[in-house]
Amino acid sequence: MTRSSVLVVDDNCDMANGIAMLLGEAELETQVAYSAECALDLMQAREFELVLSDIRMFNMSGLDLLKNIRSRWPLTKVVLLTAYGTIDSAIDAMKSGACDYLTKPFDNDTLVEVVQRAIAYGVASGGLATAAVVGDVAAATSADDLLPGLRNAMGVLLEATGADNGEIFLCEPEGQDPLLSVWAGPDGDAISCRTRFAMGVGYPGIVVATGKPLCTKGGLAHDSRYLRRPVVEAGIRSLVAVPLPDARGALGSIHLMSRRDDFPVERVLDLLERVAVPVSNSVRAGLGALRQLVDGVSSSLDDATGESLRVLLESMRRIAGARYGTLALVDSRTGCPDRVVSTGPASMVCGHAEAGSWTKCPSVFAAHGFIAEPGRRQWPEPCRRGLPRRAASPCCLPLVADGRIYGMVALDFGREGTDHATGLLVPLLTMAHQVAIRLKAHREGLAVEKGHEGGAAGVTARKAPELELRCLGPFEAYQRGQPISAESFTRSKALVLLKLLALKAGAPVNREVLIECLWPDVEPQVGANRLHGVVHDLRSVIEPHRTEREWRYVRNRGDLYYLDVAAPIELDLTRFRLLLAQGLRAGAEHEADAIASLEQAVLLYRGDLFEDDPFAEWCEAERAELKECHVNALERLAKLHANQGSKEKALNWIRRASRSSPYRDDLILAEMELLAELSRPNEALAVYDDYVRSLADSLGVSPSEDVQAFQRRLLGLT
Repeated sequence: MTRSSVLVVDDNCDMANGIAMLLGEAELETQVAYSAECALDLMQAREFELVLSDIRMFNMSGLDLLKNIRSRWPLTKVVLLTAYGTIDSAIDAMKSGACDYLTKPFDNDTLVEVVQRAIAYGVASGGLATAAVVGDVAAATSADDLLPGLRNAMGVLLEATGADNGEIFLCEPEGQDPLLSVWAGPDGDAISCRTRFAMGVGYPGIVVATGKPLCTKGGLAHDSRYLRRPVVEAGIRSLVAVPLPDARGALGSIHLMSRRDDFPVERVLDLLERVAVPVSNSVRAGLGALRQLVDGVSSSLDDATGESLRVLLESMRRIAGARYGTLALVDSRTGCPDRVVSTGPASMVCGHAEAGSWTKCPSVFAAHGFIAEPGRRQWPEPCRRGLPRRAASPCCLPLVADGRIYGMVALDFGREGTDHATGLLVPLLTMAHQVAIRLKAHREGLAVEKGHEGGAAGVTARKAPELELRCLGPFEAYQRGQPISAESFTRSKALVLLKLLALKAGAPVNREVLIECLWPDVEPQVGANRLHGVVHDLRSVIEPHRTEREWRYVRNRGDLYYLDVAAPIELDLTRFRLLLAQGLRAGAEHEADAIASLEQAVLLYRGDLFEDDPFAEWCEAERAELKECHVNALERLAKLHANQGSKEKALNWIRRASRSSPYRDDLILAEMELLAELSRPNEALAVYDDYVRSLADSLGVSPSEDVQAFQRRLLGLT
């Protein structure tokens, strides 16, 4: 297999040689030039897939070299490095067509990842005028106005591929959900029926979460991962979705759709992977310019006159095209606004914000913005009740950074509304996020929680569950996000009773069974009296309406007691089993979904069931069963990653499985086989030797014949 070629350009000889050595260890063919002029001479003699250049050099700079390369070798990728990194030079680099931009000193792994990603998105597509299309898209997206440039690029792609519709999703800066930002084609109403997807949900969420493309040729209607039925009902049969690459994760995704069963999915996929690079460059540059604009007017946001806030608000209003707006800052002591400026006739601050009731605001939790069309009936209920009656087509933007809220910007587009309203959200949220970052230097802010998808009109809101029970690992109980300590109970058995009921996950348990578990040696009547007191103690701590004796969680029907899982309660056992089932039953065509589900399940498994109570006999069977489920999930993850060619990831998962179940021959054999496939036979032999000693010391037995036979084969290789 031919190695990818990289030209390293830096007038610091030691730096250039060091980078070349690093990339050579990553199986890349490298050549070094100690000036931009030398680099151009080398490029005339041979082709390079990627040029990695310093920006600040004598005579010709890296930016000038980039412009030369773009005009003479448009298919060559360029990554720029500098020790003098500024937002200005980063934006200039992206606008000129650089793949990425890193500032010295950089992390070696990050550098290798950026280079490999740029090369991976440089595969030519057959059958299409790839170079011409990529060039046209790059030209279309070079406009300073981000969204019109992306719409122009989408027009180029629709014409080049014959697709019926196209769309671009961009990720929020803080909430991370992909939002529909640009779309084109005759089926706009169907496409815009759903504009937000949670990470890992639907085509946009899956592509962004995995960083891998998704394609369907002729069978979109039968793909359970596609969640917009109106699009299918409009006749769309085929779809190609590609992530917008970035060194720190996907910026979003770009999709093309067709009514044809014979849509050339493979060729379009190759083209989109090429096109995604200049589109990503444009997105980074456009959003970077907005952050730079905020920085330019945010020199003194906490000044007494509020003039800087007014200038900032007017900038956001103008970019959004809104009629007027309000910016409110939050007092961290009271939770209420303490600074409010407006560009219109009156404040747009909603009643919930004025009262400091941020938990009722659908924009704050998970840092999601909200933009509404005219017509109050379609708004989320908190917005209908909270926003002033003069609000006609509002847009609310939380000022959130690092999980803390510093205020809110509310804009209004008037009774006419605005076209492609949701496309404005990511640029405006980017500005709001940068404002919050600048405010961190002056204000403490309020802590808020991240959320998940839900609610009306595509608005996401999540608050801490009323009751949360974590049984995997040490038992933990939370009420509205606050931990319930063991000292909260006057009777120690109340906590054990809560564990017993949580383990049954809603199934009723007879009074005699509970008494036997809690007090195995007492008389029935004594046990009944004790149980009555323990139930009362448990309810007095976790029940919200105990004075009215309305039991929400711990309920009973005569002598049968149960935990009402239909109540607002989160139970990790239930979630673990659900995710495990989803991951294990997913077919071969949905391996990415299976990996996502199983990784979430493994994340929930903090340790063995009720790890803080290791000698509890009443949960021994369930503890063993859940531990086996956890090991099966780890083993399945290893196989799935191996199927996808990720042998290193597979090795990590199988090692975790063998640590959890250290005496299973099949897991040790799988680990040894993976190490052999990775050309690391000596490590495999070391694993065997450790296993032999462990078995002999703990069980007094030897490995199975299969493991011993594989060890003998390895000895023949070394």
